[in-house]
Amino acid sequence: MPSTNRTGRVSSIDYEAGTYEVTYFDRGQSVTRKINAMSNGEYKMPNIGQIVSVSHQSNGTAAAVTTGTVWNKTNTPAEGYKGLYRKEFGSGKGQAYDRYDENTGVFKRIVNGEIYEEAGGPATFSGGGQVQLMSRKGSASVQGKTGVGLVSDQSISAEAGTIINFEAAGAFSTQSGGDTTFTVGGSSVKIGADGTVKITGASKIELEAPEITINGDTVNITGADGDATIKGKSLVTHKHTDSIGGSTSTPT
Repeated sequence: MPSTNRTGRVSSIDYEAGTYEVTYFDRGQSVTRKINAMSNGEYKMPNIGQIVSVSHQSNGTAAAVTTGTVWNKTNTPAEGYKGLYRKEFGSGKGQAYDRYDENTGVFKRIVNGEIYEEAGGPATFSGGGQVQLMSRKGSASVQGKTGVGLVSDQSISAEAGTIINFEAAGAFSTQSGGDTTFTVGGSSVKIGADGTVKITGASKIELEAPEITINGDTVNITGADGDATIKGKSLVTHKHTDSIGGSTSTPT
């Protein structure tokens, strides 16, 4: 008997063994023995009721192998045109699939749930153009056991709608070959490449610490109003005792 190809509906599935039975309605609803599904190292079982193509060997209908499901009126492609490759991973269209359009060179991987990828060694993701990491509903994080590096030939920017927080258990340093400016509203701290440090406050600048030291070859403090008090002595209102025990006037 020569080998034959037939189509039938899947009637039962042995998921662990990777086999299923097929019913032929043109053969009085006869049921095949368990048929080995085509594998090539890939596991995707059909749904019960789906139409599949079966290749029977020359020794009869008992020995057979399925070549997979077929497109028909009840199992139509989600889309189709020349140059399109699309592989569905889920039992329904659009649940999880890979899609490649050779006309545009665009490859997409769509999953309605979670994607988890792991490599035992180094892993590289590289793009010839813009590369984006985006979370539409939750947070996005980049973690490294020994370090995380951000490198750009031009610029690196960070932007947040509410808060940006930098935290280090050890030392924290920044380095720039040019001017560095920290700006909040109308206040700023500018560290110039020439070594000049300028602090500008929109309303007030306060320095508070158990000890404050100011050292410089030249120190200039200029103010239209104000005072300086050290050990209860006011720079503006203090008085000295003259040589005969009297008080001098306040500084003018």
